Amino acid sequence: MADVSSPRPPVTPSPRPILIALLLLSAAAFLEAQLSPPELEEASEFARRAARAAVAGPIRMFAETLDIDGILSARLGAATWKGLTDQQREQLRGIVRDHFLQTLAPARGQSGDILWSWPSAVAGGDGADVLIGIQFGQRRLKTRWAVRGSGGSWRVADVILSDPGVSLADASVRALGPEPVRRRQPRREAEQAAYPRIAGLATIGLLLAIVAPRLPRGKRSLLFLTAAAPAALFAIDGALAVRRTLLEAYALAPAPAREPWRDAERRALEAEREERWSEARELWARAIAEGDPPGPIHYQLGLLARQRGDLTRARADFERALTDHSPAPGAAKELASLDAAEQKYELAHKELERYIALTGPDPEALTLLAVLRANLGMAEAGVDAVRQARGLVGEGWRGAELEAQVRARAGDAAGAVAALRRLEPEGRLDRSVLRANPAYLLIATDPTWVAFINEKPTSPPATTSSRGKESSQ
Repeated sequence: MADVSSPRPPVTPSPRPILIALLLLSAAAFLEAQLSPPELEEASEFARRAARAAVAGPIRMFAETLDIDGILSARLGAATWKGLTDQQREQLRGIVRDHFLQTLAPARGQSGDILWSWPSAVAGGDGADVLIGIQFGQRRLKTRWAVRGSGGSWRVADVILSDPGVSLADASVRALGPEPVRRRQPRREAEQAAYPRIAGLATIGLLLAIVAPRLPRGKRSLLFLTAAAPAALFAIDGALAVRRTLLEAYALAPAPAREPWRDAERRALEAEREERWSEARELWARAIAEGDPPGPIHYQLGLLARQRGDLTRARADFERALTDHSPAPGAAKELASLDAAEQKYELAHKELERYIALTGPDPEALTLLAVLRANLGMAEAGVDAVRQARGLVGEGWRGAELEAQVRARAGDAAGAVAALRRLEPEGRLDRSVLRANPAYLLIATDPTWVAFINEKPTSPPATTSSRGKESSQ
């Protein structure tokens, strides 16, 4: 009897190799989409040049780097943006451009300076986010520049003010109003444009019909010539209005008035400058009530309260700045600073890491992070933070200045003095500035620091212009 073996069941391929292959392909596509190191450096240098042009000029060069068309196309929709006429597009471009220029321009008589930068590639994209530290006089500003590839070149898609959490692209679009563009109804709007002009022509004709027969022949010709001018104006204006209505698929809203909160905001800043603190707080509250995003304002109020020494109110404002629907990340850094001063190192460390996660690293935050880690017994991690901070500012005089601030915040007066002495041969040691710098507050009464700060300078301090020149090279 023949042995008939049973048929083998069909072999079903395991899904695991297929999933692994798909994951590998996805990872390869993801890595391919990211910028290579040379491209990242190129994007970073482009962002630094754009930032330098914004704060030190020429301002025209900065304006040319902005991807205004991309900003407006994203807001209005690509089809709507393409459907606008050249004149309409240029009108909207001007509003967005002016908002960027006015926000980043230094005060009259000042020139900004680029202090440091830190680039990172955008995950799965063809652009980079470049953190750039900017200085205006004694004021420092942390910004994030979104740089994207466009037609073989680079463009600035947005500039974010990191600490208040303000996107200039979003703010400039809000300045256009709630409905900057609406689709026309050509026939109806053409009729509406034509009727008033037709009525005007009819009125002129009626007046001629009534008055002309009563005048002598010579004066009648003069009347017709006089009436011809307004009649021609009505006819030409009507023809142009109808033609524009039929040719333009969209109509722009009238030039928007300033946002309602801008006046309260301006007056609040004036009150701060004149130290009218209660009035400033009332004006900021009015600005919030009129629609100004609350997060950045509570952050500003917290800075104001801290400046006045009211740390309880400052803490409350910073906490509100983080819980509002438009949070200001800089409030986390300020809370970390307050907690560090109260020796709540673990809480301060947590808040500062939150800030860096939200906005990226900067020398000041990394300096404080190093001090906190040293106080928590995380010596190696503290050294890593200092190393990263020095990587941002470079190994020159700014690196020595940063090391001095780290040592001062750790209570090491002798180490801070040793680091600062390296600046003196270069003429970059200004003791009057050091006295006013809060970074050295912890060692202000240390005998080593007091003796150093009261020494007679061996060389004049560097001028602002010389610092600006070095940072631009």
